[in-house]
Amino acid sequence: MSYWAPFALTGVTATLLLLPVTPALYELRKRRDAAPLPTTRHDGRITNFAEAFQSRLQPLLPQLEKCRDKHELLRTHIDGMEVLLACSHDFNFDPDAMKGVDAVMCGEAARVPAGRVVEADVYADSSLELGEGAALRAALGARDIILGENSAVLRWLHARGNIYLRQRSAAYGRLSAGQSISLEKGSGFQRMHAPQIFTVDLNSHGSGLIASKAHVCQSETGNRKERDDLFASRERIRVQGNFVLPTRASLNANVIATGEMRIGPGARFFGNAKSYKDTVVEADACVHGSLVCGGTLRLGPRSYVAGPVMAQGDVLMDAGSCVGGPDALTTMSSSGVKIAAGCRLHGTVWARVQGNVEN
Repeated sequence: MSYWAPFALTGVTATLLLLPVTPALYELRKRRDAAPLPTTRHDGRITNFAEAFQSRLQPLLPQLEKCRDKHELLRTHIDGMEVLLACSHDFNFDPDAMKGVDAVMCGEAARVPAGRVVEADVYADSSLELGEGAALRAALGARDIILGENSAVLRWLHARGNIYLRQRSAAYGRLSAGQSISLEKGSGFQRMHAPQIFTVDLNSHGSGLIASKAHVCQSETGNRKERDDLFASRERIRVQGNFVLPTRASLNANVIATGEMRIGPGARFFGNAKSYKDTVVEADACVHGSLVCGGTLRLGPRSYVAGPVMAQGDVLMDAGSCVGGPDALTTMSSSGVKIAAGCRLHGTVWARVQGNVEN
């Protein structure tokens, strides 16, 4: 055996051990980037798909304007995607015209006929309406979008204006609007975001829409100053077992209960609350903080929660209940969400399984 063999073996072994960490050692000696390595590009925004779709179609907007002046249909390609520019008054998403199309850009107010299924993504430069029983893969609207009864959008839907979901319609995936979302009885959703979200019902005359009024705590200026003073000094309370805030009582504290939690009728809770089991906020009660629940969370009639709402189980909202405010958007997250007509929400509502407006 050669005298140098052990040294050669040691050198090769050391080299193999050092190779994987050489870049890290070099960076440690000559630091050029102290920032953490990027692990994902997802930033949690619900409108990402709509913004990406708009960005891809942006170069075609001048061409869409020319087609609108001539009221014609035109096929074109961009980034490997076949796009139909539809600006004729009689365009109705005919299957023959749609064959092989990946996306449709509508320059006029568009309507998907009843029962028709559109497998392409749709951009509407004006209003967009789905007829009864119609279905879309995804859509972006520059103005308002209306989903007719029993219609559906399968992936994502965004409108810069308002979105209306008629009875028994559904928006799967992501649903968002720049102004408001209105949902009628029987409509369904999974994840939605808007400054104002209303669950509505037809009035007794069969026309018009009814939504809940603001909770008393949102309209009393004096209460706002009182809340600010209370937030300045708040104790922490841990309860072994169930916690009950009595009827019309007030409490300024952060509370953790290992059992169930109940906020009594008309009670006012200033702080953050967490329960390991079910939580009930009774009628006319309010919570000025967050609610975290290990079970099912029920918001009673005309109740109000200012901060985030998170439940391991379902969230059940009775008529007139409200979460967040127009100037204080928040988040509701749970396994399922069941909302009665006449409720108001502001911000993001995320049902991990399914959300719906009760009939």
